[in-house]
Amino acid sequence: MIGAILVAASLVYIGWIVVDMTIVDLWLSLPFLLANTFLVLLLFVTVHNNWHRLPPAVSAPAPFAEPLVAVIVPTYNEPVDMVRRTLESVLAQDWPHDRLAVVVGDDGHRAAVRDMVQDLGERFPSVLLHYHSPPLKRTSERRGDAKDGNLNSMLEFIVRAHPAVEFVETRDADDLVGDPEFLRYTVGHLVHRPRIAFVQTVKDAVVSPGDPFGNRRRFFYRGILLSRAATDSVFPCGSGLVWRRTHLERIGGFPTWNLVEDLYSGYVALQHGLHGAYLPIDGAIGQVAPEDVPNVYKQLGTWALDTLRIFFWKSPMTARGLSFRQRLQFLEMGLFYLSSIPTLMLILTPAFCLLFDVRLFRADVVAHIGYSLFYVTLLSLYMFVLGNGTSWREVWRAKQMWVGMAFVYTNACLRAVLYGPRRKPEYRVTRKVPLAGVHLKEVAPQIVLVLLLAGALVRHVAQKYPGGLLAGIDLGSVFWVVNYGVLLLGFIRRSWFGAGRRMREEGHGHVGTPLLGTPRTDIRAPAPGGSRPLPAWPPDSRRADSARALRAESLPDEQHR
Repeated sequence: MIGAILVAASLVYIGWIVVDMTIVDLWLSLPFLLANTFLVLLLFVTVHNNWHRLPPAVSAPAPFAEPLVAVIVPTYNEPVDMVRRTLESVLAQDWPHDRLAVVVGDDGHRAAVRDMVQDLGERFPSVLLHYHSPPLKRTSERRGDAKDGNLNSMLEFIVRAHPAVEFVETRDADDLVGDPEFLRYTVGHLVHRPRIAFVQTVKDAVVSPGDPFGNRRRFFYRGILLSRAATDSVFPCGSGLVWRRTHLERIGGFPTWNLVEDLYSGYVALQHGLHGAYLPIDGAIGQVAPEDVPNVYKQLGTWALDTLRIFFWKSPMTARGLSFRQRLQFLEMGLFYLSSIPTLMLILTPAFCLLFDVRLFRADVVAHIGYSLFYVTLLSLYMFVLGNGTSWREVWRAKQMWVGMAFVYTNACLRAVLYGPRRKPEYRVTRKVPLAGVHLKEVAPQIVLVLLLAGALVRHVAQKYPGGLLAGIDLGSVFWVVNYGVLLLGFIRRSWFGAGRRMREEGHGHVGTPLLGTPRTDIRAPAPGGSRPLPAWPPDSRRADSARALRAESLPDEQHR
């Protein structure tokens, strides 16, 4: 219902802009109109795509005989203890050890990782545990230079060493198993539904209080993916994911065309007429999450570039094998990142209006503010409903992140176009260690934009105030300048997140010590061969809040800057 109301309000809003806009300053009014039209069209697609969604309830699978499952864990220079904790959480699941093959693909080719895997193999002899050294990057023996090459090498090893494996789980080296029944639910879903190629679950993360960078992605996993599932448009998210091996081989393994393999592998699978499923259980909980601006830029920028390369060069509107609803779902993803460009236009417009004394509308200031406030409030309400339980604080934070990331996403648009379909930027692994500090250089564009907004506001008020209090002041443009200024400031202040804590620790003589505290030892492994292993998490494992206890874990000293 709220979606239908928002669509109607959007049409009224665009109609008001067209009717009331002046045509004197077309250099500003026309881009403003086009930017709003683009965003309203994106809104229409979003409302359509989220009109239906699956219920969040997950029923237990019917009994089945446990097949042999392979868990492949790619690693590239993550701290060895981090990889060990991930493997221990895999072994602590409710899954018989003699039906489990675990392969650690080490792209760092480190003796410490090999020794750690060997040690775990001795502790759990009933598990088929392997250390795998993939071919070196940029060699003829390797299919894919980044994580995709590591995954393909491990998949080929599994086919040779354990041809009886029916299902393959991919798990990032820093992602703990969230639910001790993860494999029982996902594999059970695949066993009873032969047409399903893969099952994706919730990816959560250990975050600082308040999740300042939105790393838990609750809006996506607890809301949007339920709509994707309703239209058979679920795609893999890299971890907490189980593939049917025959279907994975049917698409040629993990594709190497894009920066990362996850989204595009699902896209290719859907083109082949295969199907994906989504189970809203905690399948993966990242031991760390990007909580410094450079690392946030790297991760979110990679996701944006990955999506936009598909949007521009493998367009969902022309791709074969997709249904109309699937096309719209993937179209929305590309339009979402592309909308960063009109967003920047909408930020600049009110500033230019105040700087150059341009009035875009003939309506009085009260009507302008009234329309603006009503539309912003309605849009926020729709985001709240779409989030399926996300808080108002999370909605506000999502707005801050979107406005703050607009420059990064715009850059991703340009790179996706300039690199073309046959050349892709080099992929870099997301750093697994927080880099606390003051990163003002990274937010310089946002600071310049805030100064522009503030300067425009001060200049405008200074010009108009002598005529009397509020006389002649463009309150509509002032409203939008203040709105965007506050959102940008909220993002800028994240550029020094964690710096105060680090300075306090250094002031107390803890220079060189881990920022995250002391090691944790309460993640327990099951007895060898046990069919009901001890869970790695408390009974309420579906709530990843309990995972915040991992903030108390340390990282090796050499990983800190």
